[in-house]
Amino acid sequence: KPAAKPAPAPEPPPAPSGEAYVETPRCTSCNACLQVNARLFVYDGNKQATIGDLSAGTFRQLVEAAESCPVGIIHPGEPRNPNESDLDDLRRRAKAFG
Repeated sequence: KPAAKPAPAPEPPPAPSGEAYVETPRCTSCNACLQVNARLFVYDGNKQATIGDLSAGTFRQLVEAAESCPVGIIHPGEPRNPNESDLDDLRRRAKAFG
């Protein structure tokens, strides 16, 4: 009798529209996002990244963390500060991460 396949990791709950989120169950604990900003990104009890304090970081940091994530699980969402510099470029870069 073939072994049963393990259940897939549960999908994370959807983030509110436009809000940044991390697909935490897929995190490999590589530290790339925490190196960008260890208040914006934090580890949960399983040492997997999740959003910490969104007000502690910038949209640029969200985009840079998404670009540095080896498994592509960081989704920057929309900028919280409409006056942050270079938003047109950052939005263009963020589109690659949904």
